[in-house]
Amino acid sequence: MNVYVRKNTSYYHPIIYVLKIIEKNRNVIFNIKNSSAEAEIIWDHKNIKSEVLAYDFFDSIKNGSASLKHSEVFLTSPNVTDKNENVDKIASIFYMINSLQEFNVEKKDLDDLGRFRYSSSYQYRFNNINENLVETLINNFCDEHSISGNKNDSVFFISHDIDRLYGSFFEDGFWALKKMKIGTMLNIILAEISKNYHWKNIDKIVKINDVYDIKSTFFWIVNKGRSESGIENADYNISDVEDEIKLVDESSNVNGLHKSSFDMSIDEELKKGKFENKYNRYHYLKFLPHKHYKEMSNSSLNFDSSLGFAEECGFRNSYGKSFQPFDIKNGKPYDFIETPLQLMDRTFHKYMDVEVDGIGDRIINMYEQNPKNCDISLLWHNNYFTDYKYGSFIKEYKKVVEFIYESKIGCVTPDVLVKNNYLSW
Repeated sequence: MNVYVRKNTSYYHPIIYVLKIIEKNRNVIFNIKNSSAEAEIIWDHKNIKSEVLAYDFFDSIKNGSASLKHSEVFLTSPNVTDKNENVDKIASIFYMINSLQEFNVEKKDLDDLGRFRYSSSYQYRFNNINENLVETLINNFCDEHSISGNKNDSVFFISHDIDRLYGSFFEDGFWALKKMKIGTMLNIILAEISKNYHWKNIDKIVKINDVYDIKSTFFWIVNKGRSESGIENADYNISDVEDEIKLVDESSNVNGLHKSSFDMSIDEELKKGKFENKYNRYHYLKFLPHKHYKEMSNSSLNFDSSLGFAEECGFRNSYGKSFQPFDIKNGKPYDFIETPLQLMDRTFHKYMDVEVDGIGDRIINMYEQNPKNCDISLLWHNNYFTDYKYGSFIKEYKKVVEFIYESKIGCVTPDVLVKNNYLSW
């Protein structure tokens, strides 16, 4: 398909970027032409044959004068429109996929940890957190222009954040005390005395994954204790878990960094953890895209998976695929891949208060609703693989991985997502 985008405009690079996203999404190629006469699709605010073009939206972004609040961009629906209220699909994709609603957020939009609140989002406002809106817009654009291409089967990206290894004595012990489970209490005390810590269970996770031929990613915190911000980080020293990290490597699973809240750079933490892989997720999902994308770009990272709401499962940027975020200041994509996080055990348990017995079915349902073009990211913490307080969660995890295995669904690691989603720029 031949396309033309007027050069030296505020919309040139953003539109080229979205076209590159569609190329990856549909396995097609757009030929960028130097003349509108050679093109079937045109973006040119001076050409009557142009696609709908929200010129003022792009111009305000380039000039740095845009509010970008969803209440001012999405007036009555989650769509960017031109001055005549026609929907600009490309601008809408650009806005959503790059989380522009979080650009220059106000303090009231953040929670106590400095995270963007779900209740401050357009997803909350329009009740569409479970809708892959970008995919729908791409479908509509391709249908309008008779672009077929091929969609890829959806895959799972499974990960485990290793926050705490020694919390069983207190959490499981208190649970057993409340339930008056004397035998369980004695087992927990015995495990503590023998240093056979119940949450130090990386071998157990690896064995479960092996049964179902699952490969997953383990994110480790390299700094122990409470940082100046008051956030509790690891309860272990990274030097004390070298055997566990080695076990993950030797089992063909993958290790990565769980960036702490300490005032230490990403590369310093990668070095401290001796991680050869340049993969990351921010601890507690304490992450603001337009602040931390720059931080990641200034590091050696090539993969991150922090873009998710802590309070609600679903699509934080309304897109199901991994992608390269766009650097507005420099007019080009950042040099790493972001895989949004859609599903987390703690979100279901702590925030959404979902019945445990239904969690696996909810996860499976998300796949069934998105069988194509979705990298379904599932986070399951190590303490949810235990037998006491969180004992019922193991069954739900096994339900999901058994579904993946029996349905022959791909389960990928960061290297695959990086390889498959870099844009040709």
